[in-house]
Parts: sequence; structure tokens; C-alpha cells
Amino acid sequence: MSAVPQRPMAVRRRQSGQVLVLAVGGMLALIAMISVIVDGGNVWAQQRIVQNGADASAEAGAIVMARRFSLIINGLPYDDAVFDAQINSAIQASITANGLTGATAYYTDICGIPLRPNGTGALNSGTEDLASAAVVGQGTIPTSAATSPDCPNLQVGPPAGVMVIGQKNVGTYLAGAVGISAIPVGTRATAVTGYLQDYCDSTQGNGCKLLPVTVPVDVLTCDNHNNPQSTGTPWVYGPIYKVPLCQNGPGNVGWIDWNGGGGGTPEIIDSVNTPNNPNINLPSWQQVAETGNVNSAGLETALRNYDGKVVLIPQFDLTCDAGNAHAVPDSTVPAINTGPNYGCPAGGLGGNGTNQWYRMPSFAFFQFCTITDPACVAVGATHGAYTNGTNTVCDSGNGATSCLIGRFVDVIASGTVGPGVGGGIAGNKTVGVQLIK
Repeated sequence: MSAVPQRPMAVRRRQSGQVLVLAVGGMLALIAMISVIVDGGNVWAQQRIVQNGADASAEAGAIVMARRFSLIINGLPYDDAVFDAQINSAIQASITANGLTGATAYYTDICGIPLRPNGTGALNSGTEDLASAAVVGQGTIPTSAATSPDCPNLQVGPPAGVMVIGQKNVGTYLAGAVGISAIPVGTRATAVTGYLQDYCDSTQGNGCKLLPVTVPVDVLTCDNHNNPQSTGTPWVYGPIYKVPLCQNGPGNVGWIDWNGGGGGTPEIIDSVNTPNNPNINLPSWQQVAETGNVNSAGLETALRNYDGKVVLIPQFDLTCDAGNAHAVPDSTVPAINTGPNYGCPAGGLGGNGTNQWYRMPSFAFFQFCTITDPACVAVGATHGAYTNGTNTVCDSGNGATSCLIGRFVDVIASGTVGPGVGGGIAGNKTVGVQLIK
């Protein structure tokens, strides 16, 4: 009987060592694959957070640029050294709040092209040259005599925005096992200021038409006696609202008399058909000719010409009874921003008289309903205005018999709305901020 050959002990140990190496390698490969899923997913989520932070920081700087732009177009003095410091402060505060690191901001024109300190494009053979670009917070804003930017052809315009390039180091969970403790996430955002046009129908000229109607900043309803009541909750973007026209009284939707001549409903209809508003600063007091439902077929027809279109509607937050002396509330700074009366004569704030003024801190972009909008048809609205007679479509359980129906698209709370088309300008001009990339 022959003996079974025995393998040398050294060979068996060597094979065991090889298996151990393969096992460790397999575990590391498994950890690497899991880390791609776990840490990769976390980086992807953080990328969105970092992008939001960069967006917010760019918009914060552009909002300050909007104030500068408002001074320029109104021929008022301004100091670029002061504005540069304010723009930098706004951006840095947002960068800190959003946890960004290594962020740098540059000045751009309306096209988002970075500018050199002399106002020329920071470009090299058509590509960005950030090494030569003007950095925010260096004591000044690029000087420029340019007036006609041409984005496709890289012809720059005057300073109009800021670009923020930010970074955040995202800590890892499993990738640390393979020597990766953090993954840098970088992003950029550019926001500019100028005349707002994007929310407007192209047939309306260079800006949305401003209608002589004002709604409160908060959702409005009517009580059981058809008196206006504020819910204290701001309007939100997107949903279809039935804005009720309760009975005549302060706090209700107001019809504005731009000229102060007391022309009544016929003058309101004229202002709807051909906007004739003056230059309007935010905030400011404006005189209200009538409130609630004026019960006019002519006004209803004029408003329905805007079915499906976006218009500008002033919003109000305070009312003022100017009293028997017909005093005019003070819309100048600092009175208009100083409580408790915000420029309203003593004893007149929230009064119940007929000579009413409304304080307007913002403008809403409002899209009127139309029969081709499924969301409007779903609530029974085939038009955007019901201001003549009793309209059951307006009753949302509050007894309203007339209303405006549509959705809020956006709100601007800073800047200036220019004269209406009746004043010689094709469309209203609204200064605002837009994130472009």
C-alpha cells in the first residue's frame, strides 16, 4: 500500500497568504464600489446644495447692482466704491451662510461676460480670462462707456451683474478607507440686473403692461358681510387664485387713479386699454379712485383683452386716509420706510375715508386665465376678469360675486417701473434681477 504524498508546509502557507491577499483586495474593491454609490450620491446631492449657494450669492450681489442701476437710469448720483463694498458684503454674507469655501466673485455685463477693470471683456481669443477680470471687493466697479451689448458676438455692455465661482469640500463616508477624506465640489452662477422682460408676452413691447389695479401682498378673502379680509398669508407662485372684489372699502382690491383727477370708471378703462402710469418707485403711495367691484361691462371687456397674458399689478401693504385736508402721504426716503406711519399723515393710517392712498412695496407678475389653460378651466374660469354683474365662478365659499382669476408668476420688490405706453415708452420698464447661468 503506497503512502499519500504530503505537500510541503511552506507551499500550503504560501497559498493561504495568496488567498488572504485576494480577500483583502476583494474587500477593498467592494468598499470602493460601495463608496462610489454612497459618497458619489452624497457628492451629487451636495452639488445641488453648492449650486443653490452660488445662485443665492450671485443674486445677492445683483440685487445691490439693481439699486445702482436704478440710480443711473434716474440720473441720480452714486458712488461705485460704496457700491462695490456693499456688493461684496452681500455676496460674502451669502457665501458664509451657504457654507461655500474658496469663492470668488467677478463683475460681468448683461450677457454674463466677465469684465476687466477698464470695462472691456475679460476674454482671450473668445474664451474667459478670469486672471484679468475685475474682482468684486477690490474698491471699484469696472468703468465702461458701452451701451449696446451683443451677446452672440461677445460685444460687451456696461457692468450689470456678478459671477460667483464657489467650492465646498464634501467629507466622505467610505472613501476614507482608500485615502480620500474629502471631495471638492465646484460650481458657478451669474446673475444680472436690467429691465425685466422674460415674463412678458412679446406683443406687449419691452415690458409687461401695468394695470391700474392693486391687490394686497397677502391672500384676500371676503367675510360673510362681503367685507375684505386679509388672511396674513402671502400669495404663492403657480396656483390659480380667484382674487375677490369685495364691497367698497379700504383693504380691498383698489382701482388706481394715476392722474388724480377723479375720472372714475371711464378713466380706469382708458388706463387698462392704454397704460398711462407715471414713473413709480418702490415703495410709494398711490391714490386709489375706487375699491371693490365697479360693476362695469366696459372694464370687464378691457381686462379680458389680457386673457392668458402676463401683466404687472401693484401690491399694497398699508392704506392711508389723507383726511379732509386732502394731504398727500410722503413717499420720499426715509419717511416711506419709517414706521409707524410710513409717510402717512398722523392719524390717517388704515383710515376709512374715501380719499384713500395705498402704500405699494412691490409689483406682481400676474397671468390672467384663459379658456386654453386647463388649470383655469378646471376651476370654471374661461376668462381672467369677472367684474360685471353676479358671477358664481367667483364664489369660493366667501360670497364674492366678482373677481380676477389667474396665477402669480413672480414678484419684484425693488427698482422702478417706468412710464406706461401712453407716456411715450413702448411698455413699462421694470428693473429686476435674473439668474442667467
